[in-house]
Amino acid sequence: MNNLRKEKKQFISDLKVGSIADTIFVVSKKQVRKKKNNEDYCIVTLQDKEGSIEGVIWTEVFRNSDDFSEGDFVLVKGDVKQYRNSMQLVINSISKIENKEDIEYSDFIRATKKNIDSMFSEIKSYIDSIKNSYLKELLDLYFKDKKFIEDFKNSTAAVRYHHAYRGGLLEHTLAVTKICDMLTGIYDNLNRDLLISGAILHDIGKIREYETGVTIKVSDEGKLLGHITIGYGWILEEIKRIKGFPGDLSERLLHIILSHHGHKEFGSPRRPKILEAFVVYHVDHMDADIGGYNIILEESRDGEDWSGFAKNFERSIYLKKLKLINENEENTDNEINKTDENNLNQNKKIPRQPDNQDELF
Repeated sequence: MNNLRKEKKQFISDLKVGSIADTIFVVSKKQVRKKKNNEDYCIVTLQDKEGSIEGVIWTEVFRNSDDFSEGDFVLVKGDVKQYRNSMQLVINSISKIENKEDIEYSDFIRATKKNIDSMFSEIKSYIDSIKNSYLKELLDLYFKDKKFIEDFKNSTAAVRYHHAYRGGLLEHTLAVTKICDMLTGIYDNLNRDLLISGAILHDIGKIREYETGVTIKVSDEGKLLGHITIGYGWILEEIKRIKGFPGDLSERLLHIILSHHGHKEFGSPRRPKILEAFVVYHVDHMDADIGGYNIILEESRDGEDWSGFAKNFERSIYLKKLKLINENEENTDNEINKTDENNLNQNKKIPRQPDNQDELF
């Protein structure tokens, strides 16, 4: 394609049912499927910085389209329709963009809306507050390493379902850490240093599990081992570098890492067996659910009361906002209404109707 437009003027957030899409996307997922008559068609997930949308390329269009792969930039034209309570882009043409020099990559990379440096400074302040010298030294081995800092700041927390964007791991980790710290002020028998250390380190394996670029991919190491196993091994290596690190403390911290998904069927080799592990598991799960809900909310359209079926929740999500009238505003409105009513009654010389409507009958 030669006539590449330098500016992306249409984003996912601009699309509505009934609108026409005519813009550049990056292909984050591609699946070739077969109809009952054995003809090929294609399902794609198209992405820009505002979100993603599923697209379908029916047989005739697919046969005559450029060959493209996941991670490619494509110029897409199509009609936005509704399918199973979600938007779907029926693609009429799709062309791979060969010359990427004019592409503004920031238009396609999803990133946290929060300030990365500010969040990282908050993480550092929690590390500085830890009193146990062994845990403090362990955390410093990571958070004073320039390569680790860069990777941690830019990593995602997931491929799709929660905090699935650049800076998502940092955002998620900070939220888990802050909530855990708050809980130490409620429950006296929590070891704060152990809990905060577990919260900060619980997901560091995701730095190596995911490859965060224009699209998010699972690395070979991630596919083979997963972030829990990666994190366990990585932390154990660093602990061995610290002379005299207490065995009981090491076992408890590593147990938090191994058990933070709570159940074996969710990927944890161990279920929580110490209080700090219970807390990290529940807080991690809660923040992931909230992050997942917020992604669904962001990708929904104004006026939609319900989401489509959300695989991570195994249900549709109610999105309609709760509208509450402030008591003071309600009283003010009542006073204004009464004043208007009195003026109307005086002007028209109509007696004011009683408050109790039963008196009318």
